Amino acid sequence: MAIVVNTNIQSLQVQTNLNNVSDAMNQAMKRMTTGLKINSAADDAAGLVISKGIETQTRGSQVAKSNAQSGVNLMETAEGNLAVMQDNFMRIRDLTLQAMNGGQTTDQLQALQDEATARLAEIDRIATGAKFNTFDLFGGATHDSDAEEVTLQIGTGSDDAVDTITISDVFNDAHVSTLTGTGAFTSKFVDGADPAALTDMQDQLDAIDAAIAEISARRGTIGAVTNRLDSVMSQLDTQYQNLSAANSRIVDADIATESSNYTKNSILQQASAALLVQANQQPNIALSLI
Repeated sequence: MAIVVNTNIQSLQVQTNLNNVSDAMNQAMKRMTTGLKINSAADDAAGLVISKGIETQTRGSQVAKSNAQSGVNLMETAEGNLAVMQDNFMRIRDLTLQAMNGGQTTDQLQALQDEATARLAEIDRIATGAKFNTFDLFGGATHDSDAEEVTLQIGTGSDDAVDTITISDVFNDAHVSTLTGTGAFTSKFVDGADPAALTDMQDQLDAIDAAIAEISARRGTIGAVTNRLDSVMSQLDTQYQNLSAANSRIVDADIATESSNYTKNSILQQASAALLVQANQQPNIALSLI
């Protein structure tokens, strides 16, 4: 090997190796401190693209689950109000049956009618005031029918067939006149100073039965939708878990591996630094030849 002074090949080789192990050690240190294998696009460009795609899905899954839970809360709120309305109709039905029984004075019938009227007013009050947040559950004061369908976004995409659920026949107007199908309904057990006609009270009973059946149908729909939303949340939890595991394999650093790499490169760095000192002394041999 030639003895030269201007170009110290051995020193350059050692410097290159020293820089490489220093970079590797710094990378291992960064991965251990962040816990991430990919800290910039330069670390793994393809892996970063895949990871961000998966992250989009995982974040979407969490939002979709929150939407589904809000849907459950909406259903429970609606059912709670319907249950109270149904209880009132059941009581009105009891009063109607009692009024249909002969042998009662007008004052007694009037007392029954007063309670029935109060309960009918309470049903209308609930239908007008029932809300979820600021959403009118049953049409509100204006009996607005625009709320007859509610669409929930329970998926992570834009496909209506797989990412949304539309709830129908729950949020229709729920005022007494609508539920009974009569257009206008009042309990009339007395007519002036006499009991109301039996046929009139029988018609009232039929209207009340229709209202009770309508509420039962709505509550049945609510139960089915609630069970479906529970299933949706379970599926979204599983999806989130699997996607998170897949993303972890791409971006998360193996601390044990990185610790081993850091230790190895630290030793190599120290060895390279010591050898660089020796390599820098190599040109001194030329002095012995002069």
